[in-house]
Amino acid sequence: MVLFFASQIPKIDINANTDAFLEEESASVATYYETRGDWGTDEFAVFCVTAENWFTDDGIAALKEINADLAKVPYVGRTMSILDVPLLLQQPEKKPSLLGLFSLTKQLGGAGTDLEMAKQEHADHLITVGNLISADGRSVNMLAFLDWSQMEGKPKSEINDRRMALVKGVRALAEKWNARLDEPVRLSGIPIIQITMFENMKHDIVVFGIASLLLFTLAFFLVYRRIRFVLIPIICCLLPPMMMLGAMAFFGVSIGFVTANMPVLLFVLVLPYTVYFIERYRERRLECPEEDGLSSTIEALRIILVPCTFSAMTTIAGFIALGTSKIIPIRDFGRTMTVGMALGFIVVFLFIAVISRKLKGLQFTRRPGSTNEKKASHGFVCMLEQLSLKHPATVIIVSLIILGGAVVGVLKLSAESKFTSYFWPSSQVYQGLEFIDQRMGGTTWIEIILSSKEEGHFRTKAGLDALATAGAYFENVPETGNQLSLVTLRDQMRKTFKKEWFPAMTDSALLQSINLFAAELVQQTTSKDFRTSRLTVRMMETAPSLNRQAILTGLKEHLAKNSEAFKDVSVQVTGVFPVYAEMLDQLIGGQRQSVLVVATAVYLMLLLLFRSPILALLVLIPQALPVTIVLGVIGFSGIPLDLVTVMIGSIAIGVGIDAAIQYTIRYRSELQISGDHRLALGQAHATTGRAIWIATSIIISGFAILLLSRFFPSVWFGLFTSLAMLISQLATLTILPSLFLLTGYPKVPKKS
Repeated sequence: MVLFFASQIPKIDINANTDAFLEEESASVATYYETRGDWGTDEFAVFCVTAENWFTDDGIAALKEINADLAKVPYVGRTMSILDVPLLLQQPEKKPSLLGLFSLTKQLGGAGTDLEMAKQEHADHLITVGNLISADGRSVNMLAFLDWSQMEGKPKSEINDRRMALVKGVRALAEKWNARLDEPVRLSGIPIIQITMFENMKHDIVVFGIASLLLFTLAFFLVYRRIRFVLIPIICCLLPPMMMLGAMAFFGVSIGFVTANMPVLLFVLVLPYTVYFIERYRERRLECPEEDGLSSTIEALRIILVPCTFSAMTTIAGFIALGTSKIIPIRDFGRTMTVGMALGFIVVFLFIAVISRKLKGLQFTRRPGSTNEKKASHGFVCMLEQLSLKHPATVIIVSLIILGGAVVGVLKLSAESKFTSYFWPSSQVYQGLEFIDQRMGGTTWIEIILSSKEEGHFRTKAGLDALATAGAYFENVPETGNQLSLVTLRDQMRKTFKKEWFPAMTDSALLQSINLFAAELVQQTTSKDFRTSRLTVRMMETAPSLNRQAILTGLKEHLAKNSEAFKDVSVQVTGVFPVYAEMLDQLIGGQRQSVLVVATAVYLMLLLLFRSPILALLVLIPQALPVTIVLGVIGFSGIPLDLVTVMIGSIAIGVGIDAAIQYTIRYRSELQISGDHRLALGQAHATTGRAIWIATSIIISGFAILLLSRFFPSVWFGLFTSLAMLISQLATLTILPSLFLLTGYPKVPKKS
């Protein structure tokens, strides 16, 4: 099965689409896709060039050459720049003639164009400043629109192929022009973001997957120093992710930038089972050295079967909770991990048993201080044991103080994640996004679409007033970049066709005139019959004060407050900005819901396993600490919740409960033998405690490599998952035994 599925892995589709966040049943997504049918996609790459003066013959020649180069890039449907914007102020003091409108209109760089007057016109142009040219005139945006023609009904993989070809061509062009310009070309736009995410995900899956595997292998070798105890665990842990990746490729399931974490996490979650087996196998060989190797293997697997079964079930419960999310990447991750964990559990027990059939039993010597009846803990585990034995009340009090401080951090959590948050500040894509976002009118956009039943409505005063009223809200929103609507077109035209020169010229006649010589601009803002019009507002994604929900809530209140202006039209708010805002809003609610559902499911599993409500609660309580501390650290550090960090809480509970179950079962088993809580604690630490700490150390060593990723979600995933696992195991080896000593649970069995 593995060989078959592994052969399919090269075919896997990696999907980094930014429009694949929410289910299509989501109101914002449904509206967005519905409006795309009327307006088409606004997906374009931004090619930003900077020089001292573009308004010279050499500067215009360079812009024309760049524009021609962009037009040749694969899957560029059309381009747009200041070269395409009509110049109407070549003779600003001369009254224009409507009859001579076409002769009056000039293009930048055309014959007879006054470049100095063109520069002045673009210095305060309502359409181009902060959109196609910076306020200081040094930076010019060349927009390369992705060709979506003949894509209806085609799979998303073909759209991604077009994006990839476009971005590859744009990057090559940037390299060419970097050698000719004083400053580097800045690249931005949705295709650039998506393809960069795609490349980072692919890089991490391959490079860091291999690097993590090597570190895991080295860690096993350093701990056990036996080839058998290196190869068997590594192969065991490799089989489930390889089968899952191959199955996803075979069944055409894309891997997204959340499910990209699936292979390494699945490897890590299966790994402790192999460590528990090795430790139990060593114990069995010490107790029964004359036994054949297969019998020792089967007995070791039998002993760990029940705790591993319940720990796997509790972990799966956590992923099932994530699988109900309305956020598509998190939902897909939860479902994928649910199947992967079930597969991983089965593979471990079958593979170890089968591979051990012909292996001879190993011989071991006892560690110093250990006898047939008593095992002794050593090193760090021994220190944790003594801490729990001597100061159980102090352990609980200190834990409560830490928990209280962490809760303060949790209250600071926010979900204002930005596209730049996915990249290192030193990276080219980050710098390009930041520069263009702050100086060139914003990255993501809000669309306010107004519709009327009356043909030509948006050439009338009422229609234009409705657009102006909607746009007025953004005058007091500091994160607002460039705006484009029929109103801005009209206002720009009025600079040429002044009211004092044309007192009888209505706005309707003026807009009709614009439609004759600048139809492309008009079509970006209104339908051909002027029944539907849209206001496009680009928002500054990197603004420190950005609060998406506050902006959208304010807009909603503004529209309601001025409902009289919209009595004859319907209003829709859409665009990438509100779609992304809805996803981020759901992250907070999803965080609370998933942690609550996981905790409830885990408690029910523990109740089923231990048949004691109090003991089940005691085992669950320590897992509140790692979840709260990790979320508190995220809150205190100001890191916004995103598609990766939002899952850490559920993962922390699912992972931590595994160690807690293993420890409790061993503790209870030793308690039945000795009848003494303190002896049971020592024996549990020396056996299962050692296994827990070995598994944790190996996992953290493997995760450490992710901190070097150039993709921030992978960095946060590696850092916070490692932190959650570390705190969880510390809680299991200190708080849990301290609770046992202080409460007297599990109860000492009565002797018959």
